Amino acid sequence: MPKYHEQNWSQRFKSLGDEAEAMFTQSLPLGKAQRLGWRRPTVTMRHMPPTLKHMPDYYTEGGMLVEVMGMGADGILKLKTTKWEALKWWNKLCPVTLFLWNSAARCWCTVPWSSLKWLVRLARISGIKSFENDGNTYYPIQWEWIERCEGVVKGAPQIQ
Repeated sequence: MPKYHEQNWSQRFKSLGDEAEAMFTQSLPLGKAQRLGWRRPTVTMRHMPPTLKHMPDYYTEGGMLVEVMGMGADGILKLKTTKWEALKWWNKLCPVTLFLWNSAARCWCTVPWSSLKWLVRLARISGIKSFENDGNTYYPIQWEWIERCEGVVKGAPQIQ
């Protein structure tokens, strides 16, 4: 079986975000949350405005929007530039926080908006990248940067 990043879109779509979302719902580090964003929609999102396409995944009872993302063995969070622009819009409505699952390090963290802005600035300086398969641009955010950010809360999955 090829590694996740080596799989084509239809293969990746089958498990897209499952592990990260499972870690979020298991830990609920920001309190109770209600599902909000898309989860494997049955219609094409090709014509959808980016703000709706990149709707955050959860709304917490504390009034926060949460975007759940994962990162793999390369230790790089690949935040699409279109997602970043959409999240900036959502952050005007409610504070946005990123829940990030690092599957290689087997830990998660929450990244508040102020820290996420700093991380995107660092990624811009290091250079915006493009996905080979579709040309979409992204900010390459290093795990080491995230670990050094002020306001980031880290945790690990509960052993069951």
